[in-house]
Amino acid sequence: MKESLFNYRFEYENQKYIFNTNNNGLIQINNDIFTEEEREYLRVNRFWVDDNEDEIALLEREINHNIQKRQKELELTIALTNYCNFSCVYCYQNKNEKLMTTEVANMIIEKIDRILNDNIFEGINIHYFGGEPLLNIPVLIYLDENIKKITDKIGIVYKAFLTTNGSMLSKELLQKVKFSSIQLTFDGLEKTHDRLRVSDHFHFKEEIELIENIMNFSQAKVLLRTNICKENKDEIIALHKYIFEKFGNERIEINPNRTIKYHQDDSFEMLSVQEYAEVAYQIKLLWSEQKGKFELPVPRSTPCKFPYGNAYAISPEGYCTFCSGSMDQEKKYFFDVDIENKKMFSVRKECKKCNILPLCLGGCIIQYNLRAGACTYEKYELKNILISYIKHIS
Repeated sequence: MKESLFNYRFEYENQKYIFNTNNNGLIQINNDIFTEEEREYLRVNRFWVDDNEDEIALLEREINHNIQKRQKELELTIALTNYCNFSCVYCYQNKNEKLMTTEVANMIIEKIDRILNDNIFEGINIHYFGGEPLLNIPVLIYLDENIKKITDKIGIVYKAFLTTNGSMLSKELLQKVKFSSIQLTFDGLEKTHDRLRVSDHFHFKEEIELIENIMNFSQAKVLLRTNICKENKDEIIALHKYIFEKFGNERIEINPNRTIKYHQDDSFEMLSVQEYAEVAYQIKLLWSEQKGKFELPVPRSTPCKFPYGNAYAISPEGYCTFCSGSMDQEKKYFFDVDIENKKMFSVRKECKKCNILPLCLGGCIIQYNLRAGACTYEKYELKNILISYIKHIS
């Protein structure tokens, strides 16, 4: 027998622990001399494995099985336009004034109708995206109404999600479209936010007022996205505390992200993965304290869904690209996509000796290709995360 590649050993208050990132198991040990009963427990729970076992090959097989099996929900991200009325300093998109037409929308609706009637899905999730999607409200409403007709007829669940800068989100739209979640971005406290998210009319104060409208005129949750860079890292915790104090946490979710430089002349400084990890850990710790719920890191059952055919991003022209963050890939109409055609996952060479691999499965492909660092923050903060959990359960 040999110790699992995915074991992470650490000490806290003179006690020794092992956390296995592939089985989500945390154990306390006294030493490395075990009884037969303890050895059997370690073997069954895969803290120890057979000498000839290839854990990477087994992980790849398991992940590919998960990719190939039918998903419960059809996941689509629909970019209604690539145009935006903001000029955020970190924007990656090539803006143009192209809007999705009803003709393209009809093509998408027809494909959705065919997929949902031919396949067994329990639901469909539509993420309305841009650019700024609310620059094309008529087509958003058109899609929403027609998709709802399809799902009502079949008897499956339809959930609508919106990513928006908020500047055009009215009370009337909140009442008309039953969004499950609305992602809003705050990039620091007022002064910093307004410098990074450049708008001539919609600023920090207006976005705070918008959260109040969402709370009052809809049942949607607010997904609080933060794009973290050197310019705002020191006030991100204060921002989250401000939001929680003002709106509570029942309908607020968090989505911290490291801001990536897509262009060398972008006017901000990118954090290293390790610098970002320190901030991300503090955010997650604050969130756990807010919820009164501390959890162990959970291994991923699949990598990012877009590259492997379990989610699709659709451009304003109706092309299907593998990621909403990269709309310039090979062009193929969504109408022509075979949703049964899944790609195979394999672990990159440099990840094969990493004991936290199951937590990220290699991370974001786009960030990797940009050489911007694709590792998860847990790689650098795992000990602190585990200690926080132990403190909580004690």
